[in-house]
Amino acid sequence: MTIVLGGVMVPAASLVDEKQKRTLSALTVTPASLLEVYIAKALLGIVISVVMGLVVLVLNNAFGGQPALLLAVLGLGAVASSVFGVLLGAFVKDINVLLAVIKAGGLVLFAPALINFIPEAPAWLARIFPTFYMINPVLEVSQNGAGLQDVAPDLAVLLAIIGAMIVGLVLVIERQQKTLALNN
Repeated sequence: MTIVLGGVMVPAASLVDEKQKRTLSALTVTPASLLEVYIAKALLGIVISVVMGLVVLVLNNAFGGQPALLLAVLGLGAVASSVFGVLLGAFVKDINVLLAVIKAGGLVLFAPALINFIPEAPAWLARIFPTFYMINPVLEVSQNGAGLQDVAPDLAVLLAIIGAMIVGLVLVIERQQKTLALNN
């Protein structure tokens, strides 16, 4: 949870704040492009997300037998969360709307875990939610001692999700860059 919330909240809230204070367009007047600003926001989200994930793992002594794999899985989850946070920040104009979207998105975050609590629910049902592919590999590696071969299919899906979000983000940035150029 800390990985997802840190990765989503920090870049999204930062971008929304920049829009509300009208500093985002001011940043693009500098030599920094809109893409560079968004990448900086995403990197901040990734760093905070990984650090918070590590803190939780240290507090729970849950590194398992493969800490390097666990760090890689945490990193991929942080990238996915942060890219989603930047996308969310690109679309949302108001902090209240952002908080409402994040609260509603909590259902998507918790859905895979809630489905596991229902014994009659089919296991594939949890795989519908994208957060499953961030959370399940972390749990498998840290709690069940899974290796790369065991979590590779989930990581492949997570990489595909990240790729799709990056393509979407590039398209959004191009559109916003044109809009900013027309307004300036």
